[in-house]
Amino acid sequence: MSLPDPQEKLKKGREAALEFLPILKDKLISSDGVLHTGTMLSASAWLTGTSLYRSFNFKKDSPPGTMIDSEEVNKEWESLMFLFEQYNFQAADIPVGRFLMAAMAAPDSLKPQVGMLHVQKELQDQYNEVMKKHGFDYLDGARAGIILCSIFFQQYCIANKIMDPDVAAGIVAQGIMEAAKTVPPPTGSTS
Repeated sequence: MSLPDPQEKLKKGREAALEFLPILKDKLISSDGVLHTGTMLSASAWLTGTSLYRSFNFKKDSPPGTMIDSEEVNKEWESLMFLFEQYNFQAADIPVGRFLMAAMAAPDSLKPQVGMLHVQKELQDQYNEVMKKHGFDYLDGARAGIILCSIFFQQYCIANKIMDPDVAAGIVAQGIMEAAKTVPPPTGSTS
């Protein structure tokens, strides 16, 4: 049995992220036609975290929005942040606390304009469909979500210099952790 080629997985993950990108933009574009940077980063991070949460098949006896505590989530979150650092900083083992402190210091103008539960209800089913189409389970979907987060990071921090890279990375780190440790709405609950 041969192991999957990491470069092939990365390529497929990028294809899945690029396929989902217009769906995300279409759902979250404001009435004046603007894509809010904090909202787009947060939404992509929340969908990544939601996919990570679902990869653990936790019991579903708590209502949506309930916080959980899981060492498994912590470990996999660290792995996802390692990937994010490699993709965007060409380095790893940057202290995540640096990012989280920067995110907490972000101005109100960068705070998301929608809530996590709204994003999950509106987009998780479409996100999961795209990931399944590309042969990804929930954990692979979370890894593809890191690529989606990276696309926005590159656009906002590198190409257009709209946002400080540490703040953007903090928004991503915080959003993934928040969603990965919060019971999401059931699938099929699109409003």
